[in-house]
Amino acid sequence: MEKPKIGFIGFGEAAFNIARGLIKEGIDNISAYDKYADQEPHSKLIKSRATEAGVILKKDLEQLIDSADIIFCAVSANMVIPLAEEVQSYLKPNQIYADINAASPYAKKQASKIISTSGASFIDVAVMASVPLFGHKVPLLVSGPQSKQFLDVMQKYNMNIKYCGENAGAASAIKMFRSIFMKGIAMLLLETIVASHKYSVEDEVWSTILETLTNSSDKRINGWITRTVINSERREHEMEEVISLLQELEVDNTMSIATRKKMRWCTNLGLREHFQGIPPNDYHEVLEAIDSDAIN
Repeated sequence: MEKPKIGFIGFGEAAFNIARGLIKEGIDNISAYDKYADQEPHSKLIKSRATEAGVILKKDLEQLIDSADIIFCAVSANMVIPLAEEVQSYLKPNQIYADINAASPYAKKQASKIISTSGASFIDVAVMASVPLFGHKVPLLVSGPQSKQFLDVMQKYNMNIKYCGENAGAASAIKMFRSIFMKGIAMLLLETIVASHKYSVEDEVWSTILETLTNSSDKRINGWITRTVINSERREHEMEEVISLLQELEVDNTMSIATRKKMRWCTNLGLREHFQGIPPNDYHEVLEAIDSDAIN
């Protein structure tokens, strides 16, 4: 594919920043359709962004799709399947439909099935960092039968794309599973700092956490799993003391209670007995044990 014609369904913050970056990279034919383009209070912002980026606004979905080789769907997660159903009849073979919404793997798989009936290629795209921060160079994971073709075309314009296989949904699954940690650690940190503030030691606690995260390595993080599953019962009792302290301080302890519950889950699996009290070398051994009949 020579220089592609790009279309965006939805022209919010993500689409605006990606489009602006791609135009600077030399793609000079970018259009967008946003259903709020003529509705206040959204209209003014959408039109000003389009003017700033050099993007042509189309009056409807059919016009937008007719004008593009690659269509980025950048709306919201709840619209992934309904929008795929709406645009399916407009799409043609050789077009690429790249869905960048933060939706479930199931939704992406369903949308892929719908889009494929048109002959167009569905690309599951997972956005892995802040688009306003990175612009069109934001790290992306892609999956789907034609995702390598999408990668080959768009990497020429300095997009940061990693291929994750031919199955639509795989890229979004990675994003969803990563969110367990990324969203969870943010709430753990909040609970920690709110509680430590009660003793006016939040800065000291913050610095120790920062040191731990800054000095972390693959070996150290691996040990978070392999050592914890061995010592879960003892650490569960430690968390009981933490929960009691938070109750005394009248601080919300949602995350600490969840941690204690997960520790109990580890203990009940019998992983300490399975590994005879010795932490395994690699977290994959823990996964194999959990999957095996030995502890079930």
